[in-house]
Order: sequence, then structure tokens, then C-alpha cells
Amino acid sequence: MVTMADVARRAGVSKATVSRAISQPEIVDAETRALVQAAITQLDYRPNEIARGLANRSSKTIGIIINRFDSLYYGSLLDGAEKAIAALGFKMLAESTRERAEGEREAWSSLLERQCEAVVVHCDSLDDAELANWMHERPKSVLMNRYLAAFEDRCIHLDNRRGGALAAKFLHAKGHRNIAMVTGPSKFYVVRDRSAGFTETLLDRGVTPTVIESDFLVQGGYDAVITLLEKEPSITGIFFQNDEMAAGAIEACRERGIIVPDDLSMIGFDDIPVAQHLMPKLTTIRQPLRDIGAAAGCLAHALATGVTDTSDIQRVFEAEVVERASVMEVK
Repeated sequence: MVTMADVARRAGVSKATVSRAISQPEIVDAETRALVQAAITQLDYRPNEIARGLANRSSKTIGIIINRFDSLYYGSLLDGAEKAIAALGFKMLAESTRERAEGEREAWSSLLERQCEAVVVHCDSLDDAELANWMHERPKSVLMNRYLAAFEDRCIHLDNRRGGALAAKFLHAKGHRNIAMVTGPSKFYVVRDRSAGFTETLLDRGVTPTVIESDFLVQGGYDAVITLLEKEPSITGIFFQNDEMAAGAIEACRERGIIVPDDLSMIGFDDIPVAQHLMPKLTTIRQPLRDIGAAAGCLAHALATGVTDTSDIQRVFEAEVVERASVMEVK
């Protein structure tokens, strides 16, 4: 890799002169600038943007932490954040935790050590007490899709309890009374909120749902629907806490000759792009993932640049039902 020292030797000047010619060309005489530019061209030198940023005390980089990269859910959040951050003149650097508390600690520290000026954190495994300590010690951090009352102004999140309630109300309004729910891992805060909203809403209506825990993955949904139908064959409607599990369940039903929604209705959560391309098209609870990611990116940029008035950045987002073809009305 060509370094600034190589450029300096080729141009016959000091490294400091090369640095000034790149970052402050107006203070370098024309002849020297020409020598430096010729050396840069000959050597095909690419200035290290992070190093240049450090010299100016600004890396212009926002870090973002997510659970995993192999997910359309996180992809949508990242896409929204990256576009918002880029529009503000910054770059984004992302790390995955692989759904581990230790991974969350490592990624958070790593991004700060790599000179990110603020960090957006999608954090599921750290408990509230430890997370609060980290948020206190790292004032330029934003929580995405998690809520801590003590740091309300630095939280960008969906009202997941209301989202779960919407799914329950929808199935109940369609006449379903034998209802099940397939959750993600119970260690996730969004799972507990969605579960509470769904279960409480049905209990208020005299319905006790069957609940099975899965893993938010396509195969998990595939396996869960088979288990449910063996355990409770009278079930007519299932709420999957994400669209990926619902997609796996639809595949399992097709293989077994179970027609969705004629024999079994399904509703998902998230409204990832694949939801409208399934057969049948999936009714789901939409959360505006790209908008949530964008808001988190904008808030992180404000913290990084010292903007104090962030009242124009939305903190709480609402879910909505997107009705397609996977839920049938029970007469």
C-alpha cells in the first residue's frame, strides 16, 4: 500500500508538506503543490480519510451495531441509516453482535476505538442496568428499537406493544378464536413487548392464545407451524412475530397440502419486501424500518456535531396493519 511517506520521497518534500498540500492546499505554494500532485498521480496514492479526519479532529463516521447481517429486517434499518448519514456528509461503519451480550459490548467499544463520532446501537442482550451504565458513559450513543426511560431523548423505537395488539385485534375481528403466536427468542425486548400487547388484547376479549417460542428465522417458522398443528390442530390463525418465520410457515403448509388462508390464516410483522411476494401475499404489521434507521442516523449525527435542538427528529414510531391475502374471515 502506498503511504504518505512514499509520496513525500517521490516529491522530494516532507510528510508534513504532503499533508498540507492535501488538506490545506491554499497555504502551499503552486510549485510544491504540483510536485506533490504529480507524485500522488504517479503512485496512485489514496489518502487515508480516517487519518485525515483525526488530524482535523473529525472522522465523519457514525458507527451502527446490529444483531446480524443476514436479515432483511436489519438490512432495511441499515439502509435507512446509511442514506440519512450519507446525506449529512458522514460515512457509516457497521458491526454485528451475533445476538450475544458480549458481542454488543465488543462492537460498541470497537466502534468508539475506531474513532466513530457517535454510535447507533440495536441492543437486545444487555439488561437494562448494564445498558443504562453504557449509555451514561457514552453520551454520543443512540438506542435503536429499544426504550430506556432515563435516556428517552436518545431512543428511536417502534411501539412494539401496540404492534402486537394490532395483530391480535385484526385476527379477532376476522372471527378467529383458536389463535396461536410464534415469538422470537424471549431474551429480546421487542419479543416481550409484542407478546404482551398480543396476549393482553386477546385475554381482554376472552381468548387465550397458544404460544410457542422460535428464533426469528425462516426455518424456525417452518418448524414452529408443524409443531403447532400437531399440538393444536384446531388453530385457525397464527401471529408470527416477524415475516421471515411466516415465510417458512407458508412453505411448510404448502408441502403438507394446507392451504393458506383457507385452512389456516397467518399474519406477520415488519413488512419486509418479501412479504408482498409470498404466495399468498402476507398480511403483516408494518413498521417503518427505513424511517426508524434514518431517524437514528440523524440523531447520532446531531450528537456527533453538537446540535442541541433535535426536536424535529421523531423518537417513537407506530405500527400499522397491511392487509393482503393470508388471513381469511371466519364465519
